[in-house]
Amino acid sequence: MECKNCLNNLPEKANFCNNCGAKVVVNRITFKSLLLDVFVNVFGFDSRFFITLRTVARQPELLLHDYLNGVRKRYMNPFSFLAIAAGISLLVFNYFADDFIEINQTMNSSQIEALQEKANLDIASLKNLSEKEVKKLKVEQQSAQMQLKFNKGMIEFMLRYLNLLTFVFLLLFAVLSKWTFWKPYNFGEHLVINAFLYGFLTYLTLILFFFAIVIHPSIYFASTFIYIFYYMYVLGKFFKLTFWQSIKKLFRFLFGLAVVFVTIIILTIAIGILLGFLGIIKFDL
Repeated sequence: MECKNCLNNLPEKANFCNNCGAKVVVNRITFKSLLLDVFVNVFGFDSRFFITLRTVARQPELLLHDYLNGVRKRYMNPFSFLAIAAGISLLVFNYFADDFIEINQTMNSSQIEALQEKANLDIASLKNLSEKEVKKLKVEQQSAQMQLKFNKGMIEFMLRYLNLLTFVFLLLFAVLSKWTFWKPYNFGEHLVINAFLYGFLTYLTLILFFFAIVIHPSIYFASTFIYIFYYMYVLGKFFKLTFWQSIKKLFRFLFGLAVVFVTIIILTIAIGILLGFLGIIKFDL
């Protein structure tokens, strides 16, 4: 038998070429073998993936301690671990796009219904309105239409750029965890910590998403509380904190998160006001 890549003579039943290192392939290509190649070579679904997933689920503090202290061969790269989770989420959420949109709109269903009512209002059918009132209703209608369009655009953006957003949130979580636990780990190490934890929670979110489709949409939003509890539990054990120390760090983390989201909300409101103001100018003209 000889190697099909370098034509080196090989002993019978050899698995690899001792000259070029290529794997000896004797079986024909089948659908099953193609799937295995995709999972192993493209997504990295080898034994390290399952060891990493099992360890981060059962003993996450052990995985973090091992990896940061140089045990790398046993576990999967944290960023690959997160990237696979993001990739699967992208496929799942886009395949179930209608369910994803419906679930995300459930939390603000009353507000969305009010906006839709304003956006679809037939102003011409209303009687006994002054010119000023008509103008006001037209501005409100245009504002409602823009908000609905903005909300739809945000969801579509999430579905399209979920991979990018995943790593944006990773940076955000790493900054907040570094701010919360200033010592002894540097920012790069906090990126590793959060990549493992965020990756695992992304897989868990997918499971909750399917439960939300089958049972009730509120299950999907339970992932927020699971995120908080999981982070608190893991980082508490990893940094060897007491219960009250964990609570204190949690509030510090949530305070930083609140500052970020308040900043985002203020910017969103400012953009909405600007769009509304431009709409008023348009009608005045």
